[in-house]
Amino acid sequence: MSKQNDNNELVFQVMIEGDNVQNDFIAYIPALRLGVHGDTLEEVRENAKDLLLMELEARMNDGREIPKDNNAIMEMIHIPLPVKK
Repeated sequence: MSKQNDNNELVFQVMIEGDNVQNDFIAYIPALRLGVHGDTLEEVRENAKDLLLMELEARMNDGREIPKDNNAIMEMIHIPLPVKK
């Protein structure tokens, strides 16, 4: 979700996940449906900020609006463990 805070900044929800196979991090920005990766947690945060700035600048230059809400929900889903046959 993007919203404006008291410092006149936009705030976006970002999901960050560690990738144990690639040994890096992936960030996903649901409001804009954008993803980026980085070798460290700090790098993926910076890459996400850079990507957000580029996307917002492009949207403003093209006259497109900036999303106000993404309705993304993080939740846990419980399923029964499959029985091996």
